[in-house]
Formats: sequence, C-alpha cells, structure tokens
Amino acid sequence: MVEAVALPAPWQVRVEAGDNVAVADTLKAGTGGSAGMRPHELLEASLATCMTISARMALADLGITDAEVRVRVHLEREEAATRFRYELLLAPELEAQRPAIEEHIARSPVRSTLSKPLTFEPA
Repeated sequence: MVEAVALPAPWQVRVEAGDNVAVADTLKAGTGGSAGMRPHELLEASLATCMTISARMALADLGITDAEVRVRVHLEREEAATRFRYELLLAPELEAQRPAIEEHIARSPVRSTLSKPLTFEPA
C-alpha cells in the first residue's frame, strides 16, 4: 500500500510505502515546482523499474549477474488510449540474449497489471 500526504508547498506530496519515502511534485499554470517526479512520471518509473528487474532476473537465469540493463518508458496520453512506449537498452555483448530478456519483460508484473482492465473504487 502507498499513502500520499499533501505537503505545505503547492502540489508537493510525500509518498510513503512502508519505510520508503519520496516526494512528488508538479507545475501547473506557474504554481508548484520540481521537487520530485510528476505523477505520470511515477507511472513510467513503476513500469520501467519492474521491466528492468525482470530483465535482470532473465539474465540471472542465464548465469549473467552483473550486467547493466536499462529500460526507458514514455507514457503517451491520447483521447482514446494510453500508450506506454518502452526501449530495452543492452550492452552489445548482451544482444544475443535480447529475445530471452524481452520475453521476460513482456511478463513483468507491472506490465501485466497495467494490461488488464482497470477499475477505481473507494476502499
């Protein structure tokens, strides 16, 4: 569970998950700031983080434990759909493992969650 708490500064929010704390922020009509990620960037970060962990797990299954892996995610909000575009960045020596890694990130938990219909309801 994550809890968000409004801070005194306009649009700043403290985000808490257990002992982990972060700040989110946004800038609207000249008010607010950039003390933390914007809310949509948190969505991008969630997916990119999960895909990166899934890629590292795929490499660990192949016996590769210290490889650098990066995933970039860009959220596109359109009238009829929301699109997450992602890019898997690998060192040249890992390109032979790309199919196995891509298969793993296609099943990443956050991607699976975001791929299902969503509902929103009060607790």
